[in-house]
Amino acid sequence: MAISSPSSRSPLLRCREILRGSAKVTRDDAPSPGPEHELNRTFYGIQVTLEAVPSPLPSATAAAVTELARAAAHSDGVNPLSERTLLHLDGEHPGDVHVLAYEGDPGTIEVSGLQSARNLVGYGALSPDGSAELFVAPPFRRQGFGAALLRMLLDHGGTRTSVWAHGRLPGADELAHRLSLEITRELYFLRRTRASLPDPVWPDGIDVRTFVPGQDDAAWLKVNAAAFADHPEQGSWTAADLAERFQQPWFDPDGFFLAVDSATGAIAGFHWTKVEEGIGEVYVVGVSPTHQGQGLGKALTLQGLHHLQTTRNLNEIVLYVDGTNTPARALYTSLNFTTAALDVQYTPA
Repeated sequence: MAISSPSSRSPLLRCREILRGSAKVTRDDAPSPGPEHELNRTFYGIQVTLEAVPSPLPSATAAAVTELARAAAHSDGVNPLSERTLLHLDGEHPGDVHVLAYEGDPGTIEVSGLQSARNLVGYGALSPDGSAELFVAPPFRRQGFGAALLRMLLDHGGTRTSVWAHGRLPGADELAHRLSLEITRELYFLRRTRASLPDPVWPDGIDVRTFVPGQDDAAWLKVNAAAFADHPEQGSWTAADLAERFQQPWFDPDGFFLAVDSATGAIAGFHWTKVEEGIGEVYVVGVSPTHQGQGLGKALTLQGLHHLQTTRNLNEIVLYVDGTNTPARALYTSLNFTTAALDVQYTPA
């Protein structure tokens, strides 16, 4: 998330729901709202329109958000939106709320929804569990758009809202402090360049094979839920989430490794790797609680790293790890991963 805000203290934002979850953004001293269909209001000397749209987004709007996020990533060196949010821009995902920010008139707005993405300058996403993220296009930062987007997300999500700041860009802490948000979670983005790797050492009674779509789905989901029972995003994956990843151009079952019990064939752990734009990723590593404490996590990690570095011939490998996962962070440090960026999550104090 790229959060930006004016340097001065912002006035209280008042939002009113109209049409399909649309909202007016007004200053405290603004005149009384006009007709219900009128969305354009003055905010910090500019015309701004906010629209909160339930899933699904019109395809043209989804494409515009994707392109705007790509431009922000190129400027900032960090993606402003998570993979989940990018995937949920397309298609229907009940409970998702998309907040769109425009400079002035966004184009044609009808009761059926937003029909144009003209003048789009920012975007925010709110998931059913309260997780949120937002960004503003670099040329429009520190003009009030970020504050307006964040307030709209908090208005919809309430006290359960948790807002991610990807890369913790300048302005994020400042805005969070002014809106009484505090850091409650950290996610480290680590990077590793080509270097020697030890071979994996497997516990007795473990075989290794690759994932078979359509055969291993249900068993993998069960182990994933158990391995990440305390992880608010990964542990809640459904069959639909899994199927959605299978449809992505980067999906390769040959890079999805399963450690299975030699006697029963039950999944004991897994390492799902990902390759996109020439960069490898430790996408997710998990070990069943029944097999933890045996060195299986390290063996699976090395299996995937060898695949990415040797089989796929990649020079750079990245991963995300939760700040509270001390054993995993220590393992990755021992394998020459270094911190490239830090994502933080803010919640109402």
